[in-house]
Amino acid sequence: MKVFHGYCVSYSGILLLGIIQGLCVLADENAETVRRASGSSLLLPLGLQKESVSYAQWKFKEHQIARYSKNQIHINLNHQFMGRLKVDNVNVTLEVEALQVQDSGTFSIVVDGSTQIATKFISLIVYARIENVTIQSNQTWLDSIKACDVHLWCQTYEDPTASYTWSGYQNRSGAFLHFTFSPEDGNIILNCTAANNFSNQTASKPLKCSPEPPTTEAKLLIWTAAGAGAALLLLIAVIALSCWWRSHGDATLRDCGNTVYADVNVPQNSKPSQSNINGASIYETVDDLRVTSDKYKGPSISGGLRVHTVIVCRHVVQGIQQQATDTL
Repeated sequence: MKVFHGYCVSYSGILLLGIIQGLCVLADENAETVRRASGSSLLLPLGLQKESVSYAQWKFKEHQIARYSKNQIHINLNHQFMGRLKVDNVNVTLEVEALQVQDSGTFSIVVDGSTQIATKFISLIVYARIENVTIQSNQTWLDSIKACDVHLWCQTYEDPTASYTWSGYQNRSGAFLHFTFSPEDGNIILNCTAANNFSNQTASKPLKCSPEPPTTEAKLLIWTAAGAGAALLLLIAVIALSCWWRSHGDATLRDCGNTVYADVNVPQNSKPSQSNINGASIYETVDDLRVTSDKYKGPSISGGLRVHTVIVCRHVVQGIQQQATDTL
């Protein structure tokens, strides 16, 4: 130890300081900080010739993700980079693809070879690259002040921590924007810029204020009322047609009934048939009348004509009643 003007200098202290400085320089040479955008890739090479390397391993936050031995890279399972690691056994490199924000952290590369190689550290910072910005709007007409009330919302899905600024008709900051404007303002444009420390993107939204047209609910109500009115008119028409058919059928039935009774009226001096006594059908009664008429009056064309008239009239009545039933 020597004394220079009151200062004590230790050779051992100077030596220790030199060693620390050397270690710091060496540490700086083996430590690197890189920045990558989300979706890009990171190459992790050994930095040595393949012939001089016997064993190597890649770690992320002290967890091994791959190792090199026997001239081949082996990928470990159960880590966040599964399916995103690309290996090159010729150049002994490992590449992480499709980087995500959560991939930010420190990688370490440990190499054993013919010479002693210090561990290499790579600190990765993955930032979200803003590429898509959307603006959602909700505009309402305020009849009390004859103006439009507007709510705007700007957002990006790439970076939830992004900041937003508005420009154009309104100059403000923040993701949300609320204001009113009148039809006299004409067409206006709002610009929203989403930004982070590494990128930014801008979207625009044109707006125009006008009295609010009928809403979807009002249009639906109008169409419902129109449909109900048409259905009511159709129902009235069906009821009217049914009543007409019913009255027409009753009148025809009465006419036919009178004709039947007039045609099958049995003379006072004729003998009632057995079928009529036993509640026989109209056809049997007509046959009896025809036989009786032939017996007492001789052959006549009028008997056959009456029978045909009764049958035709009965078919007409049945047809009208069936049509009325189907209509109802």
